Amino acid sequence: MKILVAGLKKNSQLLRLQEEGKKRGHVVQGCLASELKTFASSEEFIPEITGKSLKSYDLIYLMVSKRRWEWYMAAYYLKKTKGTIIVNNKVIDSSFPMYLTPVSDYFRQREKRLPFPKSVVIYSSKYVEYIESKISYPMVIKPISGRQGRDVIKISSQKELLEGVDKILKNSIACVIREFIPNDGDIRVFTVGYKAVGAMKRIPKKGDFRSNISQGGTGINYDLKDKEEVRRIAEKAAFVVQTEIAGVDIIIDKNTGKPYILEINPSPQFAGIEKFTSSNIALEIIKYFEKLYETTG
Repeated sequence: MKILVAGLKKNSQLLRLQEEGKKRGHVVQGCLASELKTFASSEEFIPEITGKSLKSYDLIYLMVSKRRWEWYMAAYYLKKTKGTIIVNNKVIDSSFPMYLTPVSDYFRQREKRLPFPKSVVIYSSKYVEYIESKISYPMVIKPISGRQGRDVIKISSQKELLEGVDKILKNSIACVIREFIPNDGDIRVFTVGYKAVGAMKRIPKKGDFRSNISQGGTGINYDLKDKEEVRRIAEKAAFVVQTEIAGVDIIIDKNTGKPYILEINPSPQFAGIEKFTSSNIALEIIKYFEKLYETTG
């Protein structure tokens, strides 16, 4: 099988997928999202990347940022005309066009009674009083398309809220505000094919509330064998938003012991979970690709 990972190039995650893919007889290649070029005329529609035809791939794993509409159109065309396998398929499935924003995730989680913190999404700092009517301090604010804990801010006053929202909206179309739930770190559950294949607990560095490894947090193995509720919530969350390969972040309220879903990441990094646990995430992903190929072939 020939596999393209769109959105990864020359990094450790791609190297791990190439390593595990090669062991099982597959070719795994990567490209940057910016390498996509599309030629269109009344006779032709040709999406390609630098030096390669996209038609040569059996499977394309889309790790490009959300709302990369040209990539989604290319993937739709390839699946329709060639039968190319697309992961995550939801980006081209007309049944799931809504699953590409946090608000749609919240809607689906509420529909299925999955627990998550109270959240508000706004486009302007004019709505501070509205936010305060829905959520008590302290709060956490972040860009609507933030990644790896960047620009995530904990705030405790109206002044901080105004300043934080204004700062975020300078570089983001919208801002997410959610209630802060006291915890001692989050749990990253990695799901493949809607099944949990590994988990780690991420502990913030001293003086920070963010648990992201990229922000200085550390990880330890989190055994799901005796944490059935966490496993169930993570697997159900991935399925509800139709994300075949997901990093589901869950926190446990220190006061009540209740779990909450923080985020369902459709382009999860797995270097950290492989480093801090015995999980072979790259192998699990390759095996899932094989299953899809066998099913469609």
